[in-house]
Amino acid sequence: MSTAVALIVFTVGLVVSLGASEFLVRGFGRLGTNVGLAAGLVGLLTALGADAPEISSAITALLSGAKDVGLGVILGSNLFNLAALLGFSAVVARRVSFRRVVLALDGAVALWATLLVGAMVLLGLPPIVALVLVLAVFVFYVFLLAAEPHRVDHLPLPRHGRHRLAAVARVIHGELERTKPARDTWGPVWWIVPSIAAIVAGSFAMVNGALVLGDHWHLSRIFLGAVALAAITSLPNAYAATRIALAGNGTAVVSLAFNSNTLNLLAGVSLPAMLIGGLTSAPGAPAEFAWLMVLTLVAIGLGYWGQGISRWSGLVLIIGYLVFIVAILR
Repeated sequence: MSTAVALIVFTVGLVVSLGASEFLVRGFGRLGTNVGLAAGLVGLLTALGADAPEISSAITALLSGAKDVGLGVILGSNLFNLAALLGFSAVVARRVSFRRVVLALDGAVALWATLLVGAMVLLGLPPIVALVLVLAVFVFYVFLLAAEPHRVDHLPLPRHGRHRLAAVARVIHGELERTKPARDTWGPVWWIVPSIAAIVAGSFAMVNGALVLGDHWHLSRIFLGAVALAAITSLPNAYAATRIALAGNGTAVVSLAFNSNTLNLLAGVSLPAMLIGGLTSAPGAPAEFAWLMVLTLVAIGLGYWGQGISRWSGLVLIIGYLVFIVAILR
């Protein structure tokens, strides 16, 4: 494949993938409204729709044998999410405010997924063990998003913990409720399945075009996955987070950021690893996981200390991401 053809294939795949992801996000949002799903679950489905380009791109690369590119897309996307969804949105909106308990819940789930997937890739933890342990926490988290607060308050847990979880559920449901679209026709819902097919096809074209361009331009696959494809496929998330931040819904921003990272690791790494085996041979993975852990802890620390992400905290996250790019390019 020539450079010109590869560039055309990559561009077409990018346009198709990002365009289809917009239809997918709208379709999930309208489905949740019409069916009457809880607001928290609609937010989770929306995050999954916005994550579709990077997840499908990573799976395509992993199944094609390009483990370094596939893993780099997910880890690089998660780093980009912290810098863009939390950092850039805070810079634009001047501040992203949320309650500490929401950050603790969302951040803890994302951190748990990062630790387990990191153990799978770097230490050889069996993929089935990592998947089960991630799902055990994630399923309970989804329950908190989907269940009504009064149901959470009746869980067979110690009284203090039960009331605290119910309070978190009330915050999540109350904040995300404001982002729900108005009730309307079922039109956007019918685009969900075609959108998924278009995203998969577009991601396949984009990954293969990028690999050819990387070979022609002598770019490292670590750069292609962890920087180029990661940032490009995460643009729908960044756009959505900035719009939500400008609307003043900081709870939705932090939920979108950390949910996106958790879903990326779960669907983009853990599940494919069940089919292709371990990913311990992927070069660059140790450094990328180290950067992701550090920047995740920094984001949680800054948000918890300031009860939100200020403009200066956002700049710290952005600078941290830029330092990561410089480090892997050396």
